[in-house]
Amino acid sequence: MIKNTVQLLMEKLRAKISDNRGVTLIELLLTLTISAILLPVTYGAVITGYKIYEKVSIDAQLREDADYVSAMVMKNLYSYPFDGIDQCSGSTGDCMNFINSSEKKVSPYNDKSFYEVEDEEVLNDNQSLQLVEVDGKGQWSFNGVILTTSSDFKGSSVSSSCTSYPCKDAIIELRYKVSHPNFDKSLYLESSFGF
Repeated sequence: MIKNTVQLLMEKLRAKISDNRGVTLIELLLTLTISAILLPVTYGAVITGYKIYEKVSIDAQLREDADYVSAMVMKNLYSYPFDGIDQCSGSTGDCMNFINSSEKKVSPYNDKSFYEVEDEEVLNDNQSLQLVEVDGKGQWSFNGVILTTSSDFKGSSVSSSCTSYPCKDAIIELRYKVSHPNFDKSLYLESSFGF
């Protein structure tokens, strides 16, 4: 039964292919009408999908760049033994100094005792976290090393919960305003940590 139906359809298809009469005007108009309805809908769906994909990709890139900056700042602060913070002179919230004012000296191990902590030596060393402009984009810099990203951090700020400076313990807050040249909106993110 199925075999006969398939053979019948194949014979009709062969007959249609070998027919030299061409396409009628009604068939042509029907095909154009259906195409005129389906093509804009398909095209619109594809373009909308691409725009959403691009927006989500840029949003993810902005978040990754902000996470990268936060991670690098934390890495640098963990490796730098600071004991206070201070706002940079003349800054408008886009710079903070991390101050290492003293260092403990430790005597070498000897057979009779353990390590001994001696007096503190005054260092007055500091490093800074600062928002700088590079190629027209705002980029974060830690002690002169620029944390390069593809995003623009213009309008971002760093602040602390200290009321007086130099501060010995506080919560440091990084407020990011991250933007991308192909994205018409900015993403606002915050990161805070204590010391």
